[in-house]
Amino acid sequence: MAAKEKSLIKLLYDYPTTVELAAQNLSPAMIANYVYDLAKEFNQFYQEITILKEEDSGKRTFRLALSEFTGNTIKSAMALLGIEVPERM
Repeated sequence: MAAKEKSLIKLLYDYPTTVELAAQNLSPAMIANYVYDLAKEFNQFYQEITILKEEDSGKRTFRLALSEFTGNTIKSAMALLGIEVPERM
């Protein structure tokens, strides 16, 4: 597993804890900062890692699932902030 995959997974793993802490501290800024960091991390992942052109079908499937999970997490975080996310950009 590539380093960028690991760092993205670690950040995704932190999402529930971040939401819980934001709620406890009444701080939506914590969620905003988290989603900003997640978007930056995914952008770096996307720039450095081959996804659709990956020849190994297992890696390709994993990376597509990781991308989808990241997108869903971003949508969830933005929804908590009351912000709608477009399906495509």
